[in-house]
Amino acid sequence: MKSRPLKSRRPVPGEKVERISLSISAEDKSSLEHIANEKRVSIAWVIRDAVTRYLKAEDSTPEKKQG
Repeated sequence: MKSRPLKSRRPVPGEKVERISLSISAEDKSSLEHIANEKRVSIAWVIRDAVTRYLKAEDSTPEKKQG
């Protein structure tokens, strides 16, 4: 089977970008590696995607809408 190139999920050009560092369990890291391998993306891509989805979900919660 021919391997596909990694998908890129980079920040929007011109957007301010900051680097962060975090510590996670070995089990969580292993899970992220598995997801990344299945999707043919980097672990960083998976984390950025998860953060984006989380923030969108938080924005749509009733508490946020009532503000």
